[in-house]
Amino acid sequence: MSVETELDRAQRLGSQLEDLIVRRGQFPDDERNILLMGYWALIFDHYKGILSLIGNGFCGSAFVLVRPVVEALVRSHVAVKGSKEDVRKIRQDEYRVNFGKIGPWIDAEFGLMGLFTKFLANARTALHSYTHAGVFQLARRFDGHELKARYDDGAILEVINVSTSAVWMVTNLATKHLRFDEEAHRAEALYLEWGKH
Repeated sequence: MSVETELDRAQRLGSQLEDLIVRRGQFPDDERNILLMGYWALIFDHYKGILSLIGNGFCGSAFVLVRPVVEALVRSHVAVKGSKEDVRKIRQDEYRVNFGKIGPWIDAEFGLMGLFTKFLANARTALHSYTHAGVFQLARRFDGHELKARYDDGAILEVINVSTSAVWMVTNLATKHLRFDEEAHRAEALYLEWGKH
């Protein structure tokens, strides 16, 4: 698939997933739900930024946003099922993600059978190097000896796929946690259809 085609497909899926929650309007406003929905909204904001930046040729900046998307996704799960101390740390901005431990914890707590651990493993290299001005970013600042950004389609498609999976995962979490059953089924059907291509 071309980057342009994948951007269009990702934007369409993202809009459909976002509409599922937005159409519901209000949700229970206890502490955990407020955090969950705040992270949900933040992930969608970053996701739209990623797609827009890629579409406008600013791949370096788009790639940097993958880490905050994944961290917000992790925190949304912790907000739902983490300890009271974890929630306190999130509220006090003291919570730190341990990528080595959080995947198996989320898989166990949410019955994901290794899905989240696999998701994090696939995104780990990009999470660190793209965000922290690592070699992955620096190497893409040159085309031969010319100072010109060079991001191959495979890397761009990976960022689109990881971030699109993240928006589905947080929507899946929100719809199931809030018992929006119809929306949960629709979100799953939309994601499965998107994944066929």
